[in-house]
Amino acid sequence: MHTLEKIDYELGDTDFIPEYARVPLSTALSYLPEKVIDFVIEKCVFVSLEKDYRGIHLSLSDFRLKSKQNIILLSNVLWFENKKAITFVVAHEVAHAYLRHGFVSINDTNPAVNIKRERSADKQAIQWLQPHFTGSFKRYVYKSWQLQSGKKSN
Repeated sequence: MHTLEKIDYELGDTDFIPEYARVPLSTALSYLPEKVIDFVIEKCVFVSLEKDYRGIHLSLSDFRLKSKQNIILLSNVLWFENKKAITFVVAHEVAHAYLRHGFVSINDTNPAVNIKRERSADKQAIQWLQPHFTGSFKRYVYKSWQLQSGKKSN
């Protein structure tokens, strides 16, 4: 079983996130199934820069990234949301990696593909989290108008 401390320890040398985001990230990940947590530890790296950073260079040859296949970028403002919002956004982004949703380009604007990917990631995140939270995740899932215009509220 993955404790918060174990998750934080396992991610510690590979993530590029502010110190204040470590506990919320580990907490969010702790709600995921064990096999998904194993996948995240083995295959994902999280990046969330503090507002003081203007940028960061990550080399894929960096020793911390050698076994990673997924880079998950999270806004630094996420860490100031409520626990349910943080957990849903993290689970949603992990779902993209877990479901092997490809990323063709930053300008990939095919609405049909985007809608399918976003709804699939929403559905997977809800499936993972539903046993742990009461109420709906409706306010956190993407709306059709957001997907079509390319705007995301997460």
